[in-house]
Amino acid sequence: MAGAKNMTLIGATQVSQVSVGPDQVHLRLLATTDLHAHLLPFDYFTDTRASGIGLARLADLILAAREGAPNTLLFDNGDTLQGTPLADTALAEILPRGDANPMIAVMNGLGFDAATLGNHDFDFGLEYLETSLSDARFKLTLANVHRPDGAPFLPERHLLDRRVIDGAGRAHHLKIGVTGVVPPQVAAWSKPHVDGKLHFSDMTTAAAAQTAALRDEGADVIIVLAHSGLGHVDAGNRSENAAQQIAALPNVDAVVAGHTHDLVSQTAIDGHAPIVQPGAYGSHLGLIDLLLTPADQGKRWSVAPSQAATPAIPARAHGQRWWPRRLLSQFPDLRQQVARAHRTTRIHVDRPLGHTTAPLETLFSTIAPCAATQVIADAQRAAALHLLSSHPELAELPLLSAVAPFRAGGRAGPENYTDIPTGDLKLRHAADLYIYPNALCIVRTSGSQVLEWLERSASIYTQIEPEASKPQSLIDHTFAPYNFDRLTGLIYQIDVSQPPRTDAEGNQLHPEASRICNLQYQDGRAVAADDTMLVVTNSYRAAGGGHFPSAAQADMVKTSSISVRDAVAKHMAQAVQGLTPTIQQSFSFKPLGGVDVLFETGPAAKKHAARQNQLKLRPAPDTLGKQGFAPFFLAL
Repeated sequence: MAGAKNMTLIGATQVSQVSVGPDQVHLRLLATTDLHAHLLPFDYFTDTRASGIGLARLADLILAAREGAPNTLLFDNGDTLQGTPLADTALAEILPRGDANPMIAVMNGLGFDAATLGNHDFDFGLEYLETSLSDARFKLTLANVHRPDGAPFLPERHLLDRRVIDGAGRAHHLKIGVTGVVPPQVAAWSKPHVDGKLHFSDMTTAAAAQTAALRDEGADVIIVLAHSGLGHVDAGNRSENAAQQIAALPNVDAVVAGHTHDLVSQTAIDGHAPIVQPGAYGSHLGLIDLLLTPADQGKRWSVAPSQAATPAIPARAHGQRWWPRRLLSQFPDLRQQVARAHRTTRIHVDRPLGHTTAPLETLFSTIAPCAATQVIADAQRAAALHLLSSHPELAELPLLSAVAPFRAGGRAGPENYTDIPTGDLKLRHAADLYIYPNALCIVRTSGSQVLEWLERSASIYTQIEPEASKPQSLIDHTFAPYNFDRLTGLIYQIDVSQPPRTDAEGNQLHPEASRICNLQYQDGRAVAADDTMLVVTNSYRAAGGGHFPSAAQADMVKTSSISVRDAVAKHMAQAVQGLTPTIQQSFSFKPLGGVDVLFETGPAAKKHAARQNQLKLRPAPDTLGKQGFAPFFLAL
């Protein structure tokens, strides 16, 4: 192309060059999503540095992307304010003293143009959310959330007026429309905070209305910030994952997806808008390049996608001292504020809670009950018994406790495990065991509903062929480990030779499949379909979160004003002689004749020789395992 100008992203080999003609405008869209309060490359749960994550670590990549393109906008796609002890400290100490939320402060400093909200941004309640957002110097938008009187919770759309430069260096004024949506399931997941205060509508319907309005208002380019996974183009009304649906809308030019923590860089397909989803925790930066060409027929510009990409944080060179000297070095005032928030957080989570006589790790939690989840189960049960003391009519019903390992690999990778050693316990350890501020709930359910609950949980396993000659991987790493519930108070076997009922996202694969065998109470009595029992769980699961419809169908008996994490912390503090969890042997695998399967877990598992021996695990060659994970043979 005559007069073409080449653009590229510095230091990111995943992004190819963009050729820009003299009459064209190259518009670069950058995006973050699901930061979950990962501001710095630091793991507050273990009080150690963590490479490859954090909004502050993305700063260099953002600046490099801007250097490679004069017309650049930066967006955030939600789930920004919750997820690490930094968020908890902001709630308890940083915001009460009048400081801005650290995540908002850095977004201001980096020059974000607009942002929407994710489901977890509602986790701490509306007062905290509105206080945090009040300091934002960027546009906030949310199209499908309204107050009871119909007023929008946040502006439904924005029209950004930007001066841009074409390939020949000429200036133009561009009107860029942006709107955002969040899954309507927030109404159930965050019910204690939003019930009667906010209404949530279908994402695609809301996006269609707002993008049409933006086009009528003269938008040249329209971007949708969809805190939603890809889903399917034909997904139904009120779908949780609808990015594909939204990309198919006629007025949409680009979509930023999120929520499911996947990595997606999907260019335009069959006329649908490009989609980018940059993982989670600040590990990647979303990028969509658009080329705008002068057009007729009522439109000033014709918009064509050039590329979509998710460049990762560049690896740190050996010996390079980026902490804290280089971090945010371009923003000295902001750097001081971040350092204060970091110090406050470390002090906050270092508060003593108690002592544990056993290591609390989740490295083996998907193949056997473990002490870490047992502590949560015991804490939930103790809190539930207190709540039920005023309900003698329920005293005769069995009380089960549903628990899952929140940090146990999955899409978050081989370092995403809890590994608390024997010894003193700190507040950060309670947050490590239970990372979400979910409310504690008690539901009344039936034996048949419990069976469905466990079948969904058992979908974490691949189907094993007993006659196969080569070791087969046991764990589906796309399945979120926080959806692997075990129910203490029951004993059952899991037959992994049978197919899973659902995929990782909860879509039905084999509705009639049956993996749960020999379902019994702890005393050996068989669980009947019409039995009635109580289950103590969290507000997210009780609302069906994680695609557990049987949990949502259960009757709500009680919702506590305290979170499960608070119950865990209280349980730790009240163990005067130290925590000595007695692991209830709830689930086991149905024997398959000694067939070897491949169990992949975090590399820290190699330090737990006693646990390996107890579970009869044998080290496997590293070449057999998923990259970064430690492989073991397990005979079923």
